[in-house]
Amino acid sequence: MRVMFWNTHKNVSINQIICKIAREKDIDIIFLAEYDDNIQSLAGALDMQSYFTLGCDRIKVMGRIKSVEPGPQGTRYSIQIIDNKYILCALHLPSQMSSGHQERRNIVIQTILNDLQDIEKKLGSKRSILLGDFNEDPYEDGCLSAVNFHGLPCLNDALKIYRKIEGRQFEMFYNPMWNLFGDFNSPPGTYYYAGSNPKCSYWHIFDQVMIRACLKSEFVKSSLEIISKAGEKDLLDIKGYPDIKYSDHLPIVFQIREGQS
Repeated sequence: MRVMFWNTHKNVSINQIICKIAREKDIDIIFLAEYDDNIQSLAGALDMQSYFTLGCDRIKVMGRIKSVEPGPQGTRYSIQIIDNKYILCALHLPSQMSSGHQERRNIVIQTILNDLQDIEKKLGSKRSILLGDFNEDPYEDGCLSAVNFHGLPCLNDALKIYRKIEGRQFEMFYNPMWNLFGDFNSPPGTYYYAGSNPKCSYWHIFDQVMIRACLKSEFVKSSLEIISKAGEKDLLDIKGYPDIKYSDHLPIVFQIREGQS
């Protein structure tokens, strides 16, 4: 199962670029945020079907996988259940430009976690995957804190399943996006912002995937990629930043090798 996520930044003419990436990477399921092009035209061009996201205007989902059932849909997230086993939650959390943005993200995160845990119990499966525009970096509160997504950078630590704090157990996710930071990789993030704050890293990884540790043998590490080209089209501008004529974010792709656990 090859998965793609992209915040297309309300680009009304982005379908051709999405198609190029989807074909080059042999994508099975596509999650899009801030998508404003023609969804039916895109699905037709890729011979995919649109999946149910009623109640979530921020996320569009399509794919060529037949066995897909909708889970809970929120204003900022859409949960899809694949083959009655994999739980994929695509999200678009509140922007850092919003007032009280961290508290707002935390509220949405708690709602998502409650829904995921309910579905995991119902299915008897912990194969949960979070992906989307988290609007914060992996080291920030919503992604890393035990009371939120608890996305750890090291799989061996995430394999402990939970951490106990003040007598309460907090389950973990593994966040492989930590490995893509910095200029040892190209590009060094998914989003670029040259702000005026004293603390400014310029490059950010707002677009992420996190997995439950039980997916360790199914997650193909080498498949995780920040996409900077679509065919002959360069998604970076002349300075090497995300080219806003396409989007201010770069897409990510990854693969789950089904039936390997």
